Amino acid sequence: MGKIFKHKLTRRQKEILERTKLPNNWEELSTYHRRIIKRIEKMIKYLEKKYGKKFYYKGYIPENKLFFDKESLLVYAEGDDPEVDCFAVEPKGLGFTDEYAWVIQTPIVQKEMEEKLAGIFEGQNYKMFVELTGVSDEGEVKCFHIYIYLENTDMSVTEQLIDKVILAITDDSRVHSIDMYCFGESIVDKITAKEHNRCFDLDDIVIHYMSHEKDRAKGIGWTKR
Repeated sequence: MGKIFKHKLTRRQKEILERTKLPNNWEELSTYHRRIIKRIEKMIKYLEKKYGKKFYYKGYIPENKLFFDKESLLVYAEGDDPEVDCFAVEPKGLGFTDEYAWVIQTPIVQKEMEEKLAGIFEGQNYKMFVELTGVSDEGEVKCFHIYIYLENTDMSVTEQLIDKVILAITDDSRVHSIDMYCFGESIVDKITAKEHNRCFDLDDIVIHYMSHEKDRAKGIGWTKR
């Protein structure tokens, strides 16, 4: 019997196959699915060797040259939230590259910005989230976006607050843009970290302040709509 018929699936490979409703017996798999399940195992092992921890399968996108789809494995690390902390692994040259640095750095930058802005919003009902938009291969954060959700529609107050936010981040070249949304009652408390910008309707927004790095460079701190 040829070697191709003697491959022994790992427990992880069997679990992935069961989740995707495929046979967990090597002999019953098509050549196409055999290649994919071996590929997934290789990509996860790459992560585990690189970071020294366990990673779990979330999804797989095979390469499709017709539709320009790149091969991509979606995973999350042990102890992380699979809904929020999922990231991609993709082929690069003869090996792989991954976006785990984005997951690692997000809570670090989040905490940094929370500490920097906490004094500005003291006494206000608000929530703030960062979204990384640029991280180097070495894991250095190059660019991020700040979202602020505030329960206050008094423009004499909100305009002072956004002014103070702009002043606080002026020397941080990583801050690409800021969106501060102002609501009436009962909206901010419903906003969660997962898909925070989809937790409300456009009609709920009373005031929307925007600040972009290009505008700040021109001396325009923020615009409003």
